[in-house]
Amino acid sequence: MKTKKRIIFGSVCMILLLSLVGGTLAWFYVNEEVTVGYGNSIFCEAGDSLEISLVENGAPIRWSSSIDYSAGEFTVVDITGDGTHLFRPTEIDENQQPVGFTKAVSSLEDSKQYDYVEMEVAFRAVSKMNVYLSEDSFINPVSTSGGSQNIYGNFSRDYIAGAMRVAIVDESGLRMLWAPNSKYQLSQNDKGTGYSFNANGTPETEYSYYVESGEEEEPYVLQAISSDMYATNTFVVDSTDADKEQAGKSPVIVSLNPQTEGATDTATVKIRIWFEGTDREAHQALAGGNVNIKLKFVGIQKEVNAEKQAKIDGIESVNQITSDMVYTINGRQWWKLGQNGAPKLNEQESGTAVYVKFPYNPAEPEYYETSCKKITIQ
Repeated sequence: MKTKKRIIFGSVCMILLLSLVGGTLAWFYVNEEVTVGYGNSIFCEAGDSLEISLVENGAPIRWSSSIDYSAGEFTVVDITGDGTHLFRPTEIDENQQPVGFTKAVSSLEDSKQYDYVEMEVAFRAVSKMNVYLSEDSFINPVSTSGGSQNIYGNFSRDYIAGAMRVAIVDESGLRMLWAPNSKYQLSQNDKGTGYSFNANGTPETEYSYYVESGEEEEPYVLQAISSDMYATNTFVVDSTDADKEQAGKSPVIVSLNPQTEGATDTATVKIRIWFEGTDREAHQALAGGNVNIKLKFVGIQKEVNAEKQAKIDGIESVNQITSDMVYTINGRQWWKLGQNGAPKLNEQESGTAVYVKFPYNPAEPEYYETSCKKITIQ
């Protein structure tokens, strides 16, 4: 199928990937090829002064408030990686576990056979702003019914949406890795003869992916998402909570800063979308599902409070944390000193990493929250 790209004009800018058909994945023991068809509409909302364009051959092809992209067809597998480096299993053993890996192939590298979707897009603006992934973004099942056709249980295969990942990368590396559906829970029954699904189940406690180890005996190893990735918002679970007023959990996707009046500033990123084989929903019980994806971007014209950021940057000990700051030791939940349930820093073991920042303050709506500083307890 020939790849199709076209421009659509509209007042709303977002990325919408419609009817992504998930199939038999590499972590599955069902061995059959499944064609994936994309009917993609790519848009982006970020205010009147932000535009977006697809990039081809290193250059934007047409600036607009919205764009449309069709990725064509390919045989789907579930792959693994951090978004910067992605790997495809070369073989699956009798326990449905990967035996070895090879580099995954993107849609920009081979238009006929590839393992994940990759789109290169550029943003530009005539005013200074940071661009974030909006809370309106989602990865959802096309339908939550139709379980009667699933031999594994009475639930829709479209919940394969729980196994999907989105990464945004630039020349410096990973900007953001997103897993939007932590509460999707596929479970095997006690007898091991069937499965059940809960769309509002127990959130996954740990996310992981395979990486190259550099060791000859075990060249690929399973690695958990680190506290650093949570604390810096490089890895985001569920909604980003970002809107036109505040960044929420989204990291800065791009920063735009035109240097002269009337000029524009431009930044380019790659967006990668795949099924993550280590996710608990990457299972044959959900193979063949249909998924809707919307990525919506928002630009915020605010600045970091320089005085507060200087205070964060200057912290060298947990004893310097003040009551108007917030801190975390796991990267996920942030606390104020003395807050009910907050981990007591004087009871933490030596070597524990503590992250501290000033949060977004609605009383100072013109400012972003500060970036976080990592401190190691001595």
